[in-house]
Amino acid sequence: MYTVILDDNKEYTIIKELKINEITYTLFSEIEDPTNICYRKIVRKNNEDFYERLKDEKEFNLVTMEFAKELLEENK
Repeated sequence: MYTVILDDNKEYTIIKELKINEITYTLFSEIEDPTNICYRKIVRKNNEDFYERLKDEKEFNLVTMEFAKELLEENK
């Protein structure tokens, strides 16, 4: 299992990645508390990829809706 420590200093595992409007978003679940989930987007700086927080509630709502649609499609 691949894990990563995010900016809150907690360890997470990747649940799913989804490309939305040419941006790759990642859904994470915390290792210690799997009910604690979060999204990050991948940004490229100096030819290196980083996970970055979403910028606002509008972006959060868009990402949540797209992940929900994708998960529903997978479970049909």
